[in-house]
Amino acid sequence: MYKIENLSFKYEKDKYALKDINMDFSKGDIIGVIGENGCGKSTLFMNMTGILKPNSGEIRYNDEKIKYGKKDLYNLRKKVGIVFQDPEKQIFYSKVYDDIAFTMRNIGMNEEDIKKRVEKALEAVNGSEFIDKPVQFLSYGQKKRVAIASVIAMQNETVLLDEPTSGLDPRSTDAVVDIIKNMKKNGTKVVISSHDMDLIYEICDYVYVMNKGEIIKAGNPDDVFMDEKMIKNAGLKTPWIIKIYNELKNNELKNGETKEETNLKTIKTKFAQYK
Repeated sequence: MYKIENLSFKYEKDKYALKDINMDFSKGDIIGVIGENGCGKSTLFMNMTGILKPNSGEIRYNDEKIKYGKKDLYNLRKKVGIVFQDPEKQIFYSKVYDDIAFTMRNIGMNEEDIKKRVEKALEAVNGSEFIDKPVQFLSYGQKKRVAIASVIAMQNETVLLDEPTSGLDPRSTDAVVDIIKNMKKNGTKVVISSHDMDLIYEICDYVYVMNKGEIIKAGNPDDVFMDEKMIKNAGLKTPWIIKIYNELKNNELKNGETKEETNLKTIKTKFAQYK
């Protein structure tokens, strides 16, 4: 898994896009990276996959420092997959099957194994009916699922998802959430960048908050999102379940109707029962 130490990166000579970043992705199975637009999330992901090279610091994967030779990056990308925010940026072929098969063909896999992996990957994203469809006939949400299927087919150890639910309707969002949860069940480490704080709170077990290229908070979702001032300063919204908790807590403190303050665990239980 990834470990990042004192990472800094500049697009411009005197302006940091990332500054002194330290992260340990072994702290959870689904890691959230959050922050407003321009905070450095996508730049971080491109550094993690070797698309960009840091100005200082280092990135380690499975305790080995990332190297930038062609063969080294090739081996890294067999272990780490990335799904960009815009699926159009990683869908190159006119038919779904050929697009998902592309990377596997590129590394010399035989067609029989490729076919099995494509079918299994599409099944994982509930998209088996797309297999022979032209990509241009798919909806935006369906294209996102195909992009994720391309990564699943590679059987990566780690998957980076950049805004996986951006632009999706509620049904498509639910489908992507199920896909992410199944990745975790199958032993894949997932790192998610998102503006959807309810999604991050629901599925992540560790969260990093970025602001202006720096990490300003890290911890489990409860610890992070209970820091309302920090969340506001980072340009983010509080998940609705935390808002409810705070409202109930404040109401009880005012009217004294109960002897014990309703805690977050109780609200989570009630929410799970409701769902």
